[in-house]
Amino acid sequence: MRSELVRAGFAGVDLQKTPLGVRITLKTSRPGLVIGKGGKRIQEITDVLQEKYGLELPQIEVEEVANPDLNAQIMAERLAYSLDRGRHYRRAAYYILRKVMDAGALGVEISIAGKVTSQRAKTQRFRTGTMAKSGQLAQIGVDKGIAQCITKTGVLGVKVKIMRPNVRTGDGVKINEELLKQAEAKAEAELTKTKAGGPVKKGLEVIEEETPLSEDEKELLDVVDEEDTSEISLEPEDEKKEENLKTKKKVKDNEDSES
Repeated sequence: MRSELVRAGFAGVDLQKTPLGVRITLKTSRPGLVIGKGGKRIQEITDVLQEKYGLELPQIEVEEVANPDLNAQIMAERLAYSLDRGRHYRRAAYYILRKVMDAGALGVEISIAGKVTSQRAKTQRFRTGTMAKSGQLAQIGVDKGIAQCITKTGVLGVKVKIMRPNVRTGDGVKINEELLKQAEAKAEAELTKTKAGGPVKKGLEVIEEETPLSEDEKELLDVVDEEDTSEISLEPEDEKKEENLKTKKKVKDNEDSES
């Protein structure tokens, strides 16, 4: 199915045995290519399943994937198809990363194994976001897809892991919008009551109060005589000396003129 429906965005298959035969559900992002014109394509697939695999009365149903950008198998097939057509592996991998993250995924991890950059096989990994590696969260919340492509240097294996957006992690925080609105309405009501009862003072205010003097303080003020206070000159000593010299010189000049 993967090789036959590579262009139709094949995402997987479900088999269910019934008394009337075998029910096969094909998950794909482009159902029109699977069905074909007038159902010709799906009839060819039915004939192949009967002749090659011996299935009795196979009933094929096509199910469209709601969001193909969050399906790991579809994205793995797209990446393998891009590599098969000769696109550079880094550019193709980062394009898939951006595509998946824009769809709302929590994290993505892509692995490309094979002779990518040299004659020796190695694994190139590209990752972003959050990815669960073990535990129940990794089993339930991570979707995995595997694909292969044949290039000039050999076979490349592609593995894509996508952490779904609706997964509840242990460190996630969810805000109850209804309780938040109720708390805001209550705070606004209390603020309105406060304003209706009197003016609301914001910040800190400095209030100066005049307190009456005691008898002891009045007696102390009466004792102090303002006439006893002397003026204090703030002029420096050098300026005083210069003024004295100028005064003496004027006096001498006057005496000389009189004589």
